[in-house]
Amino acid sequence: MKRNTDMRYPERWLATIRIATGLWFIKAIWTKWVLFGGILPVPMATPRWIETLPRILAGYADVNPLVWVQNYLQHIVNYNVELFAHLTAIGEGLVGIGLTLGLVTRSSAAGGLFLLLVYEVAALGLPFSQHGLRLFLIVAMAGFFFARAGNVWGLDAWLAQRAKPES
Repeated sequence: MKRNTDMRYPERWLATIRIATGLWFIKAIWTKWVLFGGILPVPMATPRWIETLPRILAGYADVNPLVWVQNYLQHIVNYNVELFAHLTAIGEGLVGIGLTLGLVTRSSAAGGLFLLLVYEVAALGLPFSQHGLRLFLIVAMAGFFFARAGNVWGLDAWLAQRAKPES
């Protein structure tokens, strides 16, 4: 049996993981974005997400060991919950679109990394079993960023190719 030594083989698996991660983030469009006519996504938080976020934040603040995070969640985010609901919904949706399409992948991964780190700091007081997915996604985002994961099966590579001058 001949072993595949093509250097694109691992890059294809990285692209597969990037796309799957992007699709996981795209779910924010259907769960947190307003759907105009039930079909067309509008980049703004649904009333349901705006109502749900304060309960999530209260649970995080109650158990967070960092007083400054508790204060931030209770006195900044909770008083501006509609703004933060829109920011999280739009941010997650854009990260999902970027990763799925391999479009501005490094920026999408950096944005995803930022969101996940903020979520992880907010959730510090939760049991360790509640951190697994976020920690995995943090590592994945760093990998997508540093490996330029949009260069395979992504629009980044296609756009870079189109931008090259013909010789």
